[in-house]
Amino acid sequence: MNTSLASPTLNPGRSMSLVFLVFTNLVLLTRLWCHLREGEVNWRLWGTKMAIELAGLALLEWHSWLLAAAATVVIMNVAGVLWEALGWRRNAGHFALGIIYMLALSVWFSPHFGLRFWPVIDAAFADIARWTAFQAIFQSSFTTTAMLVFFGLLVAMSEMNLAVRAVFDLLDLKPRAAADSDEVDVVAYDRGRVIGFLERAIVYFLVLGGHYEAVALVLVAKAFAHSRHVDDRAAVEYVLIGTMMSTGLAIAVGELVNHLRAG
Repeated sequence: MNTSLASPTLNPGRSMSLVFLVFTNLVLLTRLWCHLREGEVNWRLWGTKMAIELAGLALLEWHSWLLAAAATVVIMNVAGVLWEALGWRRNAGHFALGIIYMLALSVWFSPHFGLRFWPVIDAAFADIARWTAFQAIFQSSFTTTAMLVFFGLLVAMSEMNLAVRAVFDLLDLKPRAAADSDEVDVVAYDRGRVIGFLERAIVYFLVLGGHYEAVALVLVAKAFAHSRHVDDRAAVEYVLIGTMMSTGLAIAVGELVNHLRAG
């Protein structure tokens, strides 16, 4: 089993892919942390997010192109907090910024620029692994395949949540406190996000395992759970569109990860 993070003897493409995936997963986690906090703009939160990501770059060997990656981190976080302050099309804006962020990182972390972990990080990883009874699990968690699967999970759960909510914003399909009210039911909307997270995670792993028949069972179970809303057209549309989008996006991400794993 290959447990090295950035050994020079590894295939360069796989080595760089691992570096990209580790850092990108850190970015996706910090994005999830910020996007779960709605309401007024929390400048300190966004500043902490940017600091964590910049600290993550310190794990990489010094290279002049590392400055470009750091500049990208600063620019994208500043853009994120400014868009948050603007308050217009919040979900669509953050989703678009996330795509731009990932594309920019994919350039700086490509094999052409040669960014890689410090050798001491690789050595420390090997030393730590020897001091746990779960050595095999610990080591297998930091392979390219494991990081790719985790990347897909974060994209399916978090980033696709922004896409689904952007559609809800566009179509004005947020759940209402009452059938004849324009007031958004915040509690139901937040619960819907959690349900969406779980739903996409389940579908994502089912697709990774090739169990498409089980995806149908998830859809049936959710339809049954929301059958009480059949008399509320808005609620039916909210659940139907959310479920179809969540399922479709999770399947798409799962298929993409399967394709990358096979390659």
